[in-house]
Amino acid sequence: MNNYLWLGNNRKQIHVRAKTGSGGVGILIKKELSKVLKVTIENDSTDGILWVKFTDMKNSSNMFYVCVIYLPPEFSARSVNAHNFFDVLMEQIYSIPKGNSFYLCGDFYSRLGNYTDFIQGIDQLTERNITDFTANSYSEIFSEFLSTVNCCVLNWRYPNHEDFTYVSTKGSPVVDYCVVPYENLFHYKNFKVIRASDLCNKSAQPGFF
Repeated sequence: MNNYLWLGNNRKQIHVRAKTGSGGVGILIKKELSKVLKVTIENDSTDGILWVKFTDMKNSSNMFYVCVIYLPPEFSARSVNAHNFFDVLMEQIYSIPKGNSFYLCGDFYSRLGNYTDFIQGIDQLTERNITDFTANSYSEIFSEFLSTVNCCVLNWRYPNHEDFTYVSTKGSPVVDYCVVPYENLFHYKNFKVIRASDLCNKSAQPGFF
């Protein structure tokens, strides 16, 4: 896309039946940000996980991290051990220098449903206005991961802008999330889920992006 910088992490393990590349994860960053921020790949050692670091050009000690996630479905040809996947992600989060902000976003293939993203009675967070009540095999693992790393999802906490993140004839689940540390939740004043079809329609409008 024009005016955007692409950073990606292509799969290192090529499927035996693949004629070309086998996908991966990536992020689009507005080029105008590169005027004030140095953008670098921090970690792309694990398939399905890409860490990008943004550093203030005027103050190198001021930085934040963005992580893009893709956890394949349980029974797909690309399925991985979900416990190991979240363990790796947890280790990477703990490696972030103390005091630096971060957030994670992407397809966790985890329908959180009624599972909590914090420890009730201990953590004081706003309740989620849940739209997808169905759980799947990764729900509990994802819930435990969030509680362990002291993070929560932004989904469902902004009721006027909520939607399903995947819509098809087979159903409408929420498997894509934006994850932030508890302590940074108050920084996020707005969060909106936009369907891909709506995004494509808007992208056709001159000057939209």
